[in-house]
Amino acid sequence: MRVRLMPQNLEGRILAILVLSFGVLLGTLTVFEVLDQPGVVEVAETDRTLRRFKRVNRWASRLSERRLRRFVDRFSGCHSGYTLSAAPYPVDRTSEDTERLAGRLRTELSLDTTDLRAGFALLDRQDFSYSTCGPSEINFPVEGIVVSLRLAEGRWLNAEIHPHPWAWDADMTSWLVRSGTAFLIVGGIALVFIRQISKPLRQLTRAARSFGTGLKVAEVSESGPPDVRQAVRSFNAMQRQITAEMARRDQTLAAISHDVRTPLTALRLKAELIGDDAVRADLIASVDKMEGITASALAFLKGESRTEPMRRVDIGALVDSECTDIAEMGARVTCRCPHPVRQGCRPDALARAVRNLVENAVKYAGSAEVTVTCVDGTVDIAVADSGPGISAEDRQRVVQPFERLSPARESGLGGHGLGLAIAMAVAEGHDGTLRLAANTPTGLIAAIRFPAV
Repeated sequence: MRVRLMPQNLEGRILAILVLSFGVLLGTLTVFEVLDQPGVVEVAETDRTLRRFKRVNRWASRLSERRLRRFVDRFSGCHSGYTLSAAPYPVDRTSEDTERLAGRLRTELSLDTTDLRAGFALLDRQDFSYSTCGPSEINFPVEGIVVSLRLAEGRWLNAEIHPHPWAWDADMTSWLVRSGTAFLIVGGIALVFIRQISKPLRQLTRAARSFGTGLKVAEVSESGPPDVRQAVRSFNAMQRQITAEMARRDQTLAAISHDVRTPLTALRLKAELIGDDAVRADLIASVDKMEGITASALAFLKGESRTEPMRRVDIGALVDSECTDIAEMGARVTCRCPHPVRQGCRPDALARAVRNLVENAVKYAGSAEVTVTCVDGTVDIAVADSGPGISAEDRQRVVQPFERLSPARESGLGGHGLGLAIAMAVAEGHDGTLRLAANTPTGLIAAIRFPAV
């Protein structure tokens, strides 16, 4: 079973592209966020860290020692720990980075050189307030920066700064909600414009389907982007051209029908005056054959399989009527329709196609068995015979106009090579197919199948 991941219509595809693009954007930004995590120096030099120390310095200068201890206990956490000590926190090393950080903090806090120190220290879970961190929140031990700030009474307030590994937090959730809301707004606006752009395409599709099945001209209003308007303009011009050509063709066929049949009629009258019976019969048979060829060719070229209006009829009764007419001429024809099949079709064209198939079966096999069914929304008219059949390699060729099989199969039975071609044209005029298959043990099954409407 083939699963279609991409919608088939234009609106669905563009919307799917927008959703996919948004997902790819989120994924890419998340990857960049994970890979581009700042080190401890970058964290220490952020404005957020500076604001933190300004706030701590302001509160520490106003609180008594007892209240300061309460402050330390209350505001110490996994990512912002504080301690009080009699001496600066022992650091492992200093560097240009820590000296630059210390100088910046002294300037911002208006402190002397001896009142603030900073350096690197290897910190573990028992240091500061790291015990409040989750099991996998920080990978200990971690090298952090400790800043020691001298208080008025001579004690030191120590604050740690450590690199923050990426983790999903409230800020990420808030960012995702804001991004999703913005996408929904942009996507909704885009969808409105997409529908406006695709509207003329939908109208063009409906008009093309109508014109293709029934040659009904339906002018499409020119709207949308310039390239869509150009396509609509070209389609409307094509409809007008084809309609004009069809009108000229009908006029030509009418003229041919008149000009050919008139001399044939005169020839038949003259043949009736011939005294020799054998010559007269042979000449009249030739005239009849010419009239048959002319009638079949004109019926095929008129294209009535698409121009005849659709009507809802009892297809079983229509097929049975054709079979009865042929049976009354002495042929062995049976028709079976287990259930009523009342569907839309082009009755005259369908009757002609059925008659052609039944006459072919009678001509080459001596009998025909016709079955009419409607299963799963498909009308099936099958004509089966027990004659010589048609080989698999000839089935594609035999449905072409004026195409015949070998003279041995024809065996003097006549035919103009248009019966199956007309039947196929009628099936296609109903958005269906003509299928030729072998009939076991011998013979042929010719079936017209088209969707029920």
